[in-house]
Amino acid sequence: MARAKTLTMFQILLVLLTVSAISIALTLAIILPQADGRNNPVRALLPSQLQFTLHHPQKDLDALALQLGEMHARIMRLDALSTRLAKMAGIKERDLDAIQAPGAGGPQVNPQDISEAQLQAGIADLAQQIELKSDRLSMLEAMLLQQTMQKNMLPDNSPVNVGYNSSSFGWRVDPFSGRSAFHEGLDFTAATGTPIHAAAGGRVTFAEQTPDYGKIIKINHGSGLETRYAHASELLVKAGDVVRKGQLIARVGNTGRSTGPHLHFEVRRDGAPMDPRKFLQN
Repeated sequence: MARAKTLTMFQILLVLLTVSAISIALTLAIILPQADGRNNPVRALLPSQLQFTLHHPQKDLDALALQLGEMHARIMRLDALSTRLAKMAGIKERDLDAIQAPGAGGPQVNPQDISEAQLQAGIADLAQQIELKSDRLSMLEAMLLQQTMQKNMLPDNSPVNVGYNSSSFGWRVDPFSGRSAFHEGLDFTAATGTPIHAAAGGRVTFAEQTPDYGKIIKINHGSGLETRYAHASELLVKAGDVVRKGQLIARVGNTGRSTGPHLHFEVRRDGAPMDPRKFLQN
């Protein structure tokens, strides 16, 4: 058997230092995070939520805060648009269901970091507000469109830039027969060639010459409403054309059963004549 060896004091200290150095190196290798985070036994033991926190420091919270600020700005733009649409539609602000949020501001005192949970809750609340306000704007847009269409289809524009004979609608003495007869429109005395404009927007249903009306245009404005422009010298639209309010459609003439150049203008509802003055005075 080999003889037992005796270590000197120097050799004993050297062994202890070596063992200590190896232990410290292994400990640091396990505890300290690696550059890519892979093959780390300590991180592998952490729960997934905690690992998310280690991967997403304050910069991720700052990104959420930025998103929250953008949503606030979007709501402010929605509020401004809502106010403009309400004024255009003639709706008073107090009649709107949603209540406008008050303004906010002032000096920043003792700023503190916001937690991720607080940011997520704030974003969810703002998303719900944006959806509600979007629905409200859609309602305002539909109402405004409806009002605009109704206004454009109402024959309240004078067809010619001259005055009309205020007593021409109703019973009168017929200029040809000398007998009492009902006159179903207004007469606008004007020179031949004077422009005739559509009193409202609509679709042309008739543009031809007849024995009594001469050259006449009929425009359907919807809801049973129709306007007629008779005794023209020239027709500038044809049946099927869609015209807008104020569009040039014909020129004054003396065709048909007429004693001189003028425009005979009628407004009818479901075929029945109506006094055009009730529309033109609005």
